[in-house]
Amino acid sequence: MYPGEGSILWILITASLIWLVGLSVIVWKSNLFLKKLFPDKSGDFKEKLEQSLLAVERIESFRKKNLENVQKVYLKRYNPYHDTGGDQSFSFSLLDGHGNGLVITSLHSRSGTRVFAKPVKGGKEDGFEFSGEEKVVVEKAILKEKL
Repeated sequence: MYPGEGSILWILITASLIWLVGLSVIVWKSNLFLKKLFPDKSGDFKEKLEQSLLAVERIESFRKKNLENVQKVYLKRYNPYHDTGGDQSFSFSLLDGHGNGLVITSLHSRSGTRVFAKPVKGGKEDGFEFSGEEKVVVEKAILKEKL
């Protein structure tokens, strides 16, 4: 035996034991994590993955169906005639997820109130020219959704 050979051997054994304990702790924690991730024993990983993918497909289908509902709304009050007091007139947009819908405008004057409805297709005019306020409410409704 060489001088110090026994102490080197003990150092290697101690290092190996520490390494083994460290790996055991890592494996133990990984098993705990997997048990928390999949708590029940009724199925394997493939079944769980298929259930998750089915849930994602249902969510995507729900999202696509909801694009047809009113989602983007904006209201602007203003005074188009400067001889009347207050912001009694308004433009109001109701748009779905595709930017289709309508703009309702009410113009209030001393002689009466007029109400107009104009269709919107893809966030643009559809057959009737928009006033400046109507353009604003459509643009703001579309931008509001993206915020």
